[in-house]
Amino acid sequence: MTVLAVTETAMGWVGVALDGGVIRQATLFHHTREACERELRAFGAEDGFDARAEEALAILRDYAAGRPAEGLGAFPCDPVGEPFQRRAWLALREIPRGETRSYGWMARHLGDAKAARAVGAAMGANPIPLWLPCHRLVAADGSLHGFGGGLAMKQALLELEGALPPRLALA
Repeated sequence: MTVLAVTETAMGWVGVALDGGVIRQATLFHHTREACERELRAFGAEDGFDARAEEALAILRDYAAGRPAEGLGAFPCDPVGEPFQRRAWLALREIPRGETRSYGWMARHLGDAKAARAVGAAMGANPIPLWLPCHRLVAADGSLHGFGGGLAMKQALLELEGALPPRLALA
């Protein structure tokens, strides 16, 4: 049984769908608990108990607060997808917090230098954002492109991780 768990963070509501302590789906930041739960239920998650749920939620709260989210990169994840997608998603964990890589880098890393567009498509289907940090992939020139949560969210996540300088507040 896939169990949903949600929590409110400094950046909004987030959640995970766990099956046997392994994350199968995750949400980005929502404005309401209901929207977060609706996304996870669409995946097939339901109310229930998973012993690792509170640990996962604590990691998300720390992450959103800008604290080191110990365990984010090591928490067990099992994304559902095609073999190429799964390889690309799991390879994201090799990009350290505070750093970015290009889609071309990922394509070469996966053994096919011509697969940058396929990497981009795989990132667009990432079912476990933050845990599999697709926001750390940028264009070859360093510009931000493509992100399921929107470019403003991608920029905010990279700023939070120290990979981009903070935006200047306008008076």
